Amino acid sequence: MKRITFSTLMLLIGFIFQTHAQVYTAGDITAYDQTMGSHDSTMCASICLQQFSFTINNSFLGDSIIMKDQSSGLMITYAVNTTGMNPWNTNLVNSNFPSFMPDYMVSGGMAFFGGPPIKFISGSDTVFNVTSGYPVPVPNPCQYGNVSGKIYIDNNNDCVFNTGDVPLSSVPAQTNSTVTSGSGGLINGYSNGSGDYNIQLQQSWMTGYTVSIPTNYQFTFPLTSCNPLFYSYTTLPQTNVNFSLQCTSNIDVQSRSFGPITVRPAIPFMLHPYVSNTGCDSASGVLTLVKDPNTTYNASLSSNPATYVNGDTLKWNFSNLTNLSTGAYWNSFMAGVHLTPTLAVSSGDTLCFYVTSTILSADINAANNQSWLCIPVVNSYDPNVKEVSPKGVGATGKIPLGTDYLDYTIHFQNTGTAPAINVSVIDTLDSNVDPASFRILGASHIMSPQWLATNVVKFRFNNIMLADSSTNEAKSHGQLSYTIKLKPGLTVGTQIKNKASIYFDSNPAIVTNTTLNTLDFPNAVSVINDEQSIQLYPNPADDQLMINVSNINEKHQPSIAIYSINNQLVKELTLTKLTTSIDISSLRSGLYIVKIIQGDQTYMRKLMKK
Repeated sequence: MKRITFSTLMLLIGFIFQTHAQVYTAGDITAYDQTMGSHDSTMCASICLQQFSFTINNSFLGDSIIMKDQSSGLMITYAVNTTGMNPWNTNLVNSNFPSFMPDYMVSGGMAFFGGPPIKFISGSDTVFNVTSGYPVPVPNPCQYGNVSGKIYIDNNNDCVFNTGDVPLSSVPAQTNSTVTSGSGGLINGYSNGSGDYNIQLQQSWMTGYTVSIPTNYQFTFPLTSCNPLFYSYTTLPQTNVNFSLQCTSNIDVQSRSFGPITVRPAIPFMLHPYVSNTGCDSASGVLTLVKDPNTTYNASLSSNPATYVNGDTLKWNFSNLTNLSTGAYWNSFMAGVHLTPTLAVSSGDTLCFYVTSTILSADINAANNQSWLCIPVVNSYDPNVKEVSPKGVGATGKIPLGTDYLDYTIHFQNTGTAPAINVSVIDTLDSNVDPASFRILGASHIMSPQWLATNVVKFRFNNIMLADSSTNEAKSHGQLSYTIKLKPGLTVGTQIKNKASIYFDSNPAIVTNTTLNTLDFPNAVSVINDEQSIQLYPNPADDQLMINVSNINEKHQPSIAIYSINNQLVKELTLTKLTTSIDISSLRSGLYIVKIIQGDQTYMRKLMKK
């Protein structure tokens, strides 16, 4: 038999509580419903907690009471008699019960809470059809208003959504409100297939709010009067709060590759050749990797096996690559290539890899469609490290005054005992570089950048599931690369320092080494030591090879020497201008080493002759 009674109790100034003193009985079970609800006008929400107190007669040590969802039969919670008390008194809370309801969901001055029916089981006794629906009065609900707009690509740059413009879906519009009481903070509203978003804000206690889109999008689309950093308002509603993202007509296809900072003999590693397009117009073509002959390629263990393999040459087709894909802030077609150094290599050797991609007629910079990556072979190393290019000369990293850009690469490795679910890298930029010129060059995994402050950028590798090195050394590495411009007006002696903090899940930060560059007089630094300072293209080359250097030192004009793979000198000349064309039609097809010598500095590049 079941006995039911009901009463309502008013408690606590400023709050309204309803106590439903419903009583359920079956056999040895007596359950008292003590559900309580309240409205908080500061929080602009109602809260309701469904809890029960039980008396179990004829109880014993190890006896139990179980709460289940009556519809699905799934257990919600339970309690066990651990003392042998008889009768046994205990309490349970229904965690399946919705406990929070904002005022904008209020109907007719009441907040209605409800869940599926539940039941209680103790031994052979069962209480069925326990209700879980209760109204909570809301005497003075808070007021709400909407802010709405459109997020789109403004192809004709007129700040108006019209024919030819492209709506962007799934982009979060962010509102950050300030309130005199209660809690404001960040609320997201995502754009739909038409690019429209709509966000509801509480206005009873609001003094102002801002509307923005994540700083991710500043990495691709420049700030304009139609696309400001944020909008600021004090009233609701607001409509036509639009973000008109404006594209340029340029296409800049780039090819690079990422791998560990060092490798070890016979230990597999992952190399990530990729191609990206910084442009709204799409690009299609072929990505080519020429791997070092002292490595073995394993297609079955590669995350994106090549579609074409011929000896050491691997190729992939890519299509419709545009910065409007993959979140509209950075995109790439990337291959994960599983390679193992052969036993022929030893500590001190270097493995070199050449990456190139199709050069389109509209490409504004054909030189960056090809690159070399050379990785030293070692036996032990620090896997979490930061590199700068150009790294400069000497302990202070001297670079010529007037150096334009610095490229930074951050390497990290999971050396723990389980996969890293999330990895974050936080980088505080030096005060002598220009944050507005920041541009991502690539990353080994899907990554989302975010400005934390004017000069602090966070790279988030969410759900990266980075393998631990003891389980899969080859897939335990990750990295990212970016370029940034030095501020104008810097003087001789200026130092540019940088380091990064790497976070694996909730572990403390691992801080990398600090890179150092020091500006020096142009004629005092003989440095040609990075891919940006020396460019060979096309590569592979047919009859003509173009060599471009970033500067010519009159006292130490750079000389170029081309050697066969057998170390035989086949061509040499002295550079007298920044860009020089070299006739290589007489060279046989194959791999060559290009040595660039300037003063006491010697640097090498690999050349593939068709």
